[in-house]
Amino acid sequence: MKLCSPTKYSIYYSCVLLAYIVKFSIAQEVDIFSLEPTIPLRSPEEIDRNETFLSDDDFVRPLNAEETFLTEEDFKNAEALSDGHIGAGKILWRQFFRKGDIRGKAAWKLEQREGWRRNGVINGVRKWPNGRIPYVLSNQYNERERAVLARSFQAYHSKTCIKFVPRTALDNDYLYIGKIDGCFSDVGRAGGRQELSLDDGCMQYDTAIHELMHSVGFYHEHERWDRDQHINILWHNIDKDAYDQFGKVDLAESSYYGQVYDYYSIMHYDSLAFSKNGFETMVAKRPEMTAVIGAAIDFSPVDVLKMNLMYQCTEAGEATPIVTEIPKPVAVQIVAPEPDDECRDRTNLCWRWLDRCRSFFFEKIMQEFCPLSCGFCTPKPKSAAPSSQTMLETKVTSTGGANYLQFGR
Repeated sequence: MKLCSPTKYSIYYSCVLLAYIVKFSIAQEVDIFSLEPTIPLRSPEEIDRNETFLSDDDFVRPLNAEETFLTEEDFKNAEALSDGHIGAGKILWRQFFRKGDIRGKAAWKLEQREGWRRNGVINGVRKWPNGRIPYVLSNQYNERERAVLARSFQAYHSKTCIKFVPRTALDNDYLYIGKIDGCFSDVGRAGGRQELSLDDGCMQYDTAIHELMHSVGFYHEHERWDRDQHINILWHNIDKDAYDQFGKVDLAESSYYGQVYDYYSIMHYDSLAFSKNGFETMVAKRPEMTAVIGAAIDFSPVDVLKMNLMYQCTEAGEATPIVTEIPKPVAVQIVAPEPDDECRDRTNLCWRWLDRCRSFFFEKIMQEFCPLSCGFCTPKPKSAAPSSQTMLETKVTSTGGANYLQFGR
C-alpha cells in the first residue's frame, strides 16, 4: 500500500474511493466491471489533451423539455384580457433592452456606408411558405402571458392569411418563443430554429405583435430608405451606443409595397427612442405627427395591407376578404366638438411631455393632443357659431372594417 501513502494525496483518495466501490459491489452482489458506462468514453486524443467539448445535443436537450404549444383554453382566455394587457407604451428600447430588438441570423451587420445599413440576408427577407409559421413555446409563460400570445396570434389569423401553427417533425424552420433576453426577433424566415424573445417586460399585446411582425418579415418603419422625407433624426440626442438603431434599410433589401410612410404603424418607435437626455431623437416633418409615432397599440391599416400584399393573401383570416388597396381619402368637413366634449388626451404618451405643456414651441400641439394632462380643460364660453378656424378636415380611409383617421388643421 505504499502508493496509498498520505503524502500522495490524489492517489490516496483514489484508493479510498475504489475501496468503497468494491465494498458496495460485494454487499450488493454487483459486478462493477460488467456495468455499461453512463458517460461516453473520450478518444485517446481527447485524453492526451485533457479536452472535451459540448455537442449540439447538449444545448438542445434542455430546451426540448420546455417546448409546448398554445391550447384552446389559452385562446378562450385571450378573449377575457383587460385593456391593461393590450398596450403599456413602447418598452422595446428602454431599461436593459439597449441592443435593439432585431437580432439573430438576420441581425444587422454593423457596416455603415453614408448612413445606410445592409441586412445580413443577402437576397432580402425570406418569407414563410404559404404564410405558415411553425412555432414552439417555452413553458416559462404563465396563464396570463399565454393569453397575451394567443390574442396576438388571433390578430394575425383574423386580419391576414398568416398562420402561427404548432411545429411538427417535418418543420425544419420554426420559431422558438421564450424568455431569452428582453424583446427581440429575427426578420423573416432565418432558417432552422430561430429565437423570438418575449421576456417578462415584453408581455403586452402591442409588443408581442411588433416582434411577431419582425418574424413575418418587416423592419421598423423609421428605418425605411425614404424616412428622411418624413422624419428628422436628431443624432445629438441619441445614445452613442444606439446609433445603429437609426440606420436605413437598403431599398434592395426590403419592400414597402408602394405604401406611404406610416406614422401610425405598430413598427414605428416613438420620438424618445434611445434618448440620452430625455429629448426627442426623431421628430416628424409634420409636427402634429411627432406625438403619434410610437403610440400605436395595434396594427394600422397599412400594416395589415403590407402583410397581405407580401404574402399574396386571397383571404384575410377565414372569411374576411383581402384588402387589396386603400381607397382614396375622402375629405369631409366636421365641426370640432365643444370644449367640454373635446377635453381628452388623444395619445397615451402625454405623461412623457408634461414639461412641454407651456413650451413656446409645443404649447399649441399639446393643447390639441394632451389637453387633459396639461390642464387645458377649463370650460370656455360657448360660441354662437363655429368659426372657420374651428373646422377640422378629417381624412377618412376605410380598409376592410377599420377606419383610419388623420386630423389636420
